[in-house]
Amino acid sequence: MAKHVSPKTSPPSARRAVKAQKPGGRKAPAPAPAPVSAPKAKNALRQWLGGAFGFKSMALAVAVGLLLYAVMRDNSGYKWAWSSLLKGNWELIQKHRKATLDERYQMKLGFDYVFYKYIIDNTPEDAVLLFPLKKYNTEKGGDYQLNSSINAKYWATHFLYPRKVLYKDEQETNPRYRDVTHVAIIAGHGYEDVDYPVYERSYFTVLPKKMPQNTEPATGNAEPSTGNAEPATVDSQQ
Repeated sequence: MAKHVSPKTSPPSARRAVKAQKPGGRKAPAPAPAPVSAPKAKNALRQWLGGAFGFKSMALAVAVGLLLYAVMRDNSGYKWAWSSLLKGNWELIQKHRKATLDERYQMKLGFDYVFYKYIIDNTPEDAVLLFPLKKYNTEKGGDYQLNSSINAKYWATHFLYPRKVLYKDEQETNPRYRDVTHVAIIAGHGYEDVDYPVYERSYFTVLPKKMPQNTEPATGNAEPSTGNAEPATVDSQQ
């Protein structure tokens, strides 16, 4: 007969053996393995996805880079943008590093900027400027000619702000037409919009629409100077 051992007096190893047995002398089944916690499962999934998509992103970036290289190599427009526009501008900046902002604009835009600067220097900031009909604004006047950008209001306003710019084409549509204070003379056009006679005329200038009080009869021969050419004048009969 098996000797009865009291749980209180039995050694620890015997107590563990007693606890591991069920009534009837059978061993308890082994415990089920603990499930993987949710945070660990999410981290594992994130690491796997990061590796997969990281590789795909890198491969996509390489493919896009090769595509851009091929396009720029075979497209003359991109070649011009780099070799002529960007590279040319950079070389110009490096060559004239000490040039003022006005000088840089003049080197880039030529007579267009000279004319804008002349208007700024000879009109108040609240001036409302009237430009001739757009079809006349790119005509050659003497030795000078403006670029077609003169007919883009947003472009002209960019340089002349806060002054307002109107074109004679807007005579019937723009309510601010009646507020014109100054008239821009371009290629000899615009004198008909000045309310007083102008005896000496220039191809390019700006004049008050109404004759200022207590002044001599107006002359339009004060022309924007480029520093390397004589002012061009037109016959007073025009």
